[in-house]
Amino acid sequence: MSRQSGRDDDLAQVRHRGLHLKRSAQWNIAHMLDDQQFTPGAQSLHRGLMLLDVVAVMARDEPGGVTLADLARTTSLPKSSLHRLLLALCEAGYVERVEATGTYRLGVLAQVLGELATSSHDALRDAATDSLIRLAELSEDTTFLTVRHGSYGLCVRREEGSGPIRNNAMGPGDRHPLGVGAGSLAMLAELPDDEVEDALERNAHIIARHYPLIDSRTLRDLVAQTRRDGYATNAGLAAPGSWAIGVAICAPDGSPTAALSIASIEQRLSGARRTELVDALHAEVELIKSLWPAPPSRRATDGRSRPTAPQKGHLPHV
Repeated sequence: MSRQSGRDDDLAQVRHRGLHLKRSAQWNIAHMLDDQQFTPGAQSLHRGLMLLDVVAVMARDEPGGVTLADLARTTSLPKSSLHRLLLALCEAGYVERVEATGTYRLGVLAQVLGELATSSHDALRDAATDSLIRLAELSEDTTFLTVRHGSYGLCVRREEGSGPIRNNAMGPGDRHPLGVGAGSLAMLAELPDDEVEDALERNAHIIARHYPLIDSRTLRDLVAQTRRDGYATNAGLAAPGSWAIGVAICAPDGSPTAALSIASIEQRLSGARRTELVDALHAEVELIKSLWPAPPSRRATDGRSRPTAPQKGHLPHV
């Protein structure tokens, strides 16, 4: 088999397994509320917001919109209940129904909210966006920013490199339990042991349902390895064939808030190439942390220089 043929096979495998992981992420969004205690009288609001989230993520991959049947299958809600919620979201302008096909996608007000959110200043997002672009240019692979959302990791941004592999295992809006994926695992490993155990307990039934190669014992071992190595490695456990490395970003109080990660295939994340990419991830994380406003009592006043972002270089080609 030629080298190019091998690459094509690897890419096809990553795409196929990435689709399965995306379906798991959609199910996670829809069922995050199953065991949650609601504020009295707010259950309908929570379900409406959940449905808005599901429509957004599913329509991201289906520009023509998603069907009522697909939404029912993902959310496990009766079609009658879904129809009422969708009607309310359409009336409010957050979802629109495509009359020609009967499918649903985000409405104009949801798009306006996105624009308003983008225009608001966020030091982490602004700094991390630049870091993702630099890492994608350096690695020529796909880079991700994941933030912690309770016991989940939430992908909020991705950047594509110019290399031969496009990793489609995760996109903005996708949620996976802490520990599933390199960025998510990096954040889990930064938590105290009791919080690690709490996250594993909360997510045990979801992991058992959707991630056959992962269990609590495996995640404990991966947490220990991540703490030893100083970075997280996802060796294709979430989507076989899709490898990634990640480093957590901790807030000034030490809590893991986000993570940067690079995803590709095993051959592109091995040996000297992996070492150089891990160093680049650490440098970008330190840069982001230096730009994060420190608590007033601990703010540096001595004019110390900030870490320098890694420059685009020549990594060993695979």
